[in-house]
Amino acid sequence: MDKDTIVKLVRRRLKLGDQEWSLIENNPKFQRLFANVVKAVRYRLVAEVIKSKGCNTGHVVGQKLVFDSAGNLLTKENPDRICSFLMPNLTVLINAFFENLMNGRDPNEVMFNTTGCFDTGPSCGGWGHVVVRMTAEQQS
Repeated sequence: MDKDTIVKLVRRRLKLGDQEWSLIENNPKFQRLFANVVKAVRYRLVAEVIKSKGCNTGHVVGQKLVFDSAGNLLTKENPDRICSFLMPNLTVLINAFFENLMNGRDPNEVMFNTTGCFDTGPSCGGWGHVVVRMTAEQQS
């Protein structure tokens, strides 16, 4: 997919009128985003469970949560159950990877790419705890 096709797709998805779209189209930060988007869409963001104990949802080590480069959960490529208490911290990581991609940087330069769910585990009054590590994987 080329840049112009992707820009048209984004505009169609946002359903913005001409005046609102011109605010995006003429903004230098979005011009930079559109310049980098062709390379960025080749990536998927993958959060792999690297530690899991006492997870009520059933997340297990090795399980992967897969997002496109824009942060959309690819539902057909994910487990049937995903814990909502893991998602807020994943959103922070997704944003960091997305920023790198949209600025033309290596997305895997995110230094702190590991996070976990809000549950603190039994020793701190919770049930369990899950830890995930996010990476950007380039698709062929």
